[in-house]
Amino acid sequence: MAERYSSTDLDRWTSDGAVLMPRFFAEAEIAPVLEDFETLFADGYPHARAAADPQSGETVRMPPREQFQHTRMMPFDCSPALNLLALHPALIAFARAALKTEDVRLYQSISWAKFTGQADFDQPFHMDYYNHTLTAIGDEARQRTVNFSIYATDVSDAHGSIRYVTRGEGDKICGSLRPGMPDVSQQEALRGIERSGAGPSGTVLAYSSDIYHRASNLTAPEGRRYVLFASYKAAMNDAVDFVAWPSSVPREWSRLYSADANPWRHFFEHGSPEQLACLNIPPPGNPFWTETTLARTQARWPQWDATPWRQAMTRRA
Repeated sequence: MAERYSSTDLDRWTSDGAVLMPRFFAEAEIAPVLEDFETLFADGYPHARAAADPQSGETVRMPPREQFQHTRMMPFDCSPALNLLALHPALIAFARAALKTEDVRLYQSISWAKFTGQADFDQPFHMDYYNHTLTAIGDEARQRTVNFSIYATDVSDAHGSIRYVTRGEGDKICGSLRPGMPDVSQQEALRGIERSGAGPSGTVLAYSSDIYHRASNLTAPEGRRYVLFASYKAAMNDAVDFVAWPSSVPREWSRLYSADANPWRHFFEHGSPEQLACLNIPPPGNPFWTETTLARTQARWPQWDATPWRQAMTRRA
């Protein structure tokens, strides 16, 4: 995995809280992901309308709900390409190195499509930890989070690139208490030093939940922006969470019980033991696995290759 990122990238993530890694994924890896985005958001490209002007006054403007219209939570009703991208071994390796633990968990994965004129995407600077924990992000590496923004399309400033401020720069303006939503004067100061997260297709922006960032508007004619978000934490960090994966199922209840129709099949049919472990599925050799639990899980996912789990049971016996 060393060719995708360097020790300098990890050092920058540790010190700054964010690092931009252009072309982390090759064009051939992104091509099927782009097709999946087109499948999921085929009803995009709305009629253009002007983005709202920034609101004046002494209040911090909250983002309109329309900007979240084209979001989907994993699993995605498309191919394994987009579904498994958040569990790519290179992302797992980066998360392990950044959080300084081998035992990591994927706790969020969201696909987000944006189109020019769809909504006013401009946001105030904020931190994400307010909806990832009820406390705050800890100071130690294993108490932090690694949030990946993975670009399936080219994301220029005209295509709504994320804007961010490094941890040290943010602390100078907002103080070490790091309020989740800075006030109006702090917002203006942060915009004066903001950095662009623009990058070509395949770029990955890795950032922690305790850095200031904001979305910006798409201005490119008929522009589109396809991004997959994936968040990792240390397995022992129970203070951070976002979703219970088993509850993230298709809306039609009948599909929950159909292995052929439920998108979670992509993970059991194509995921490695390492990838499935990041979804809280016990790895081979874990005491959870018995003849009964293995048979029941196999019956639920008939195309699952349970060979590594069965071999570990045999060795344990």
